[in-house]
Amino acid sequence: MPGVDPLNGRCSIGVDIVDVDRLRRMVQRSGDQMLDRLLCPAERDLVYGARGLRWDSLAGRVAAKEAVRKVFGSRGSMPRWRDIEVETGPHGEPVLLLRGDAQTLADTLGFQRLLLSIAHEKSAAVAVVLAM
Repeated sequence: MPGVDPLNGRCSIGVDIVDVDRLRRMVQRSGDQMLDRLLCPAERDLVYGARGLRWDSLAGRVAAKEAVRKVFGSRGSMPRWRDIEVETGPHGEPVLLLRGDAQTLADTLGFQRLLLSIAHEKSAAVAVVLAM
């Protein structure tokens, strides 16, 4: 629409896709240092299963966090990875929890809610975030 600024409003969307094998190689090269940078302690517990690291779950969380960063990045700000947490809701659904700079940015931008959807398979994970 002419005269409409898409960045001037209280709605934004972010999407990201993560290649599971590429992420696995990156984590294997950098080890715990990368996981510590990306994940909150509670998230680390969630991505480990009986057989070790659940790569599809990790990729989904990374995609979700990057999708959130794109929501804010389109407004000129970029929160830290660990200021964004992906929790599991009561029905198994992914739920975003913002803290620190991410919560401050959401408040400043007038976002009252961030909705998250994640899908993953063996080779890729995708996440979409809608901020309202």
